[in-house]
Amino acid sequence: MSARKGLPALSDTLLIHSRAQSGLADYCRTRGVPYDRVMRENGLDQLSAPMSLGDHISLRAHARALEVCAAYSGDETFALAWSRDMGPGRDDTVSLALRYAPDFLTALQTTARFICIVLDLAEVRARHASGSASIAFALSPELVCRDQLVDRTASKTLMRLQQVCSDGVRLSHVSLTRSRPASPQAHEAFFGVPVRFEAEVNCLRYEVDDVRQPNPLRDDDLFAALCELNRRRLDDRRRAEDFTSRVCDAIAERVSDPGLTAATVAAALAISVRALQRRLQERGQTFQGLHDAVRYRMAVDLLGYTTMSVSEIAYRLGFSATGNFSRAAKRWFGCPPSAWRLERATSGKGVPAAFASLDAASK
Repeated sequence: MSARKGLPALSDTLLIHSRAQSGLADYCRTRGVPYDRVMRENGLDQLSAPMSLGDHISLRAHARALEVCAAYSGDETFALAWSRDMGPGRDDTVSLALRYAPDFLTALQTTARFICIVLDLAEVRARHASGSASIAFALSPELVCRDQLVDRTASKTLMRLQQVCSDGVRLSHVSLTRSRPASPQAHEAFFGVPVRFEAEVNCLRYEVDDVRQPNPLRDDDLFAALCELNRRRLDDRRRAEDFTSRVCDAIAERVSDPGLTAATVAAALAISVRALQRRLQERGQTFQGLHDAVRYRMAVDLLGYTTMSVSEIAYRLGFSATGNFSRAAKRWFGCPPSAWRLERATSGKGVPAAFASLDAASK
């Protein structure tokens, strides 16, 4: 979407494979969730079927849609239940490679190496030490709607890795960055181990006797071919405007600081302010423009998909006073933030509206 007068650039560089939506329509119908309405309101109603291996959609829109689905269903573990009841969804080239990996450790490392083909992550790493192994991932700090996305990503990762788990590999602990649900029972029943919520990073930790125990489905030729395909796809799929995205992540991580400057972000990226400005200028961007765009995108989600007060949102976005936030909102939306939120609620959009009146919103 191109920028309009008074609004920051809306280019969305956070993407997820379109196959992430596979099976969601059927599951929504079983849960009484108006799938078509949710997709339309989040700009995902133009998805074509079948979804090709190269198609990607907005990760932000997908995450918001999952939160709204959870609200309509009245189930704060909606995405986890989706995985439990319908599995991880259609295979992609990464999960296909895991199926034929030589052993669990190789599958773990392959996941960490190539998962960004499937969805944009701020960080992903696999580790192995004597008797243990783990895979950890972090979402972009710019994502506001994340609880359902965290559940879906963690549960799918577990199910993909189970393909190559032997008796000598046992999940021992799960950490999730999502907010703590009213009851942890659904998560502990799904993962079968203790689950820590509101963690700093999402992590699946395993106890392992032999990470090199052969995978029964091992096929070295197929695995090598799929890894080469994934390598080429990763080169082609490098997160759009990668440097701009890194700057946006650095801004979002520090967005609550009212004194945030280009110098702070440059230091976080280990480059000089001059280099930061030059590289952004080469891409037709400025630090202030990206700062404004990050605030705008986060404001949309915080106002539309949370019940956080306007003053809290202003603080969260680094405005030194609520009035400053209101002036920015008038430039972005053409009206004060409270009026924009009210308009969305009365039109049946957003998570708060769905919670407030499910019957009215589903008509």
